[in-house]
Amino acid sequence: MNLCRKTEGRLRRLTEELDRATEGLEFEDEDVFRFVRDAAALWERTLKGCTLSRPPSEPHLYNLTNALEFNGVDALHREALHELRKAANKGKHDADATLTVARARSLIEATIPALAQLESTGIVELIAIAQFNQRRRYVIDVFDHYTTGDTEYAVYLIASAPGAHPVLAPEPVELFGVKFGVEEEIKKRLADSGHAVFANASSELPAFVSDDYIGRWEWEGTHRDLVAAFAAYQWNAELIAGLSRADNYPSVISAAALAMVDVARPAQWQDLLWKMSADFGIWRRGTLAAKVAQAVVSLCGGQITDIYYGPRWLDRDNVISSTPAERRFEGNGFVLGIDEHQVVLVGLDLRMRGISFSVREEKELWRPEDPLEAL
Repeated sequence: MNLCRKTEGRLRRLTEELDRATEGLEFEDEDVFRFVRDAAALWERTLKGCTLSRPPSEPHLYNLTNALEFNGVDALHREALHELRKAANKGKHDADATLTVARARSLIEATIPALAQLESTGIVELIAIAQFNQRRRYVIDVFDHYTTGDTEYAVYLIASAPGAHPVLAPEPVELFGVKFGVEEEIKKRLADSGHAVFANASSELPAFVSDDYIGRWEWEGTHRDLVAAFAAYQWNAELIAGLSRADNYPSVISAAALAMVDVARPAQWQDLLWKMSADFGIWRRGTLAAKVAQAVVSLCGGQITDIYYGPRWLDRDNVISSTPAERRFEGNGFVLGIDEHQVVLVGLDLRMRGISFSVREEKELWRPEDPLEAL
């Protein structure tokens, strides 16, 4: 997926979010105007990053739009950009301005064809591979296990909705276990790649009933940087099956998604598993590691040859609605899928679920052998 397709997707998502924001019993003009302003701002940022034939000395949206005459955008679609800009400015400066939902959606959608016209003229920034750097807010609970000499980090997403207080996702989206003595290195990596608070943030939330619990961190950044901060120090101990990061479905699926994007082509499932282990902290003797690697490669036709992009971490329902059944698989409520643009999607299960107990058979408590040792 190139930047042109990504920008088009963001504009279309704005219209979808506009519909959702105004489907209630009542809404105000500001609720409509903010989506038009967001679309205008997205266009201005995008055009500022493009190498235009005659770039304006003052790169505001008005001047940038006029400059598109020399980069293949016809008068009709330049006027569409001007109409969007004027509506955004009117909503910002005119307290009495009104705008219908249908008109706002039309203003945004009318600008989308200009992207294809720009792409066809070979604007290098628009045809370049798009980066996916969505940032999220996480809470990281820290446990020191003195009997085994390791520190466990349970990572939760902070989820919120407009007008509601933020809440923690009910299950961790990542688990990491590292040996004592590397906490400062991990803190440095987190601080260098995002915004971190280590002074037991959100201390008003109740602590876990555990003598091992030592505090809570907050961090904002990309999921890829989160994994990179911990994976190099992941400690793979002979724990009972089910207790390792490599036995945790969301961690293994996320690692598989990252490895899909990065692995050298062509790749068999063994190559993918090696990448998951070498770069993303998944022990090859994990109970799920080989199973997930094989499932991912089967989605790709038995061998990874295509280029994939992302990954993107979404709610599981978004992934299910965005991918056909033959292009995704599920494990314990978590989903990995590939959309029509070859973007790898990870669906996180954020539903509240009750506590369940199960009795494991003795054979399930033993770890599998390393599937790559015999190769």
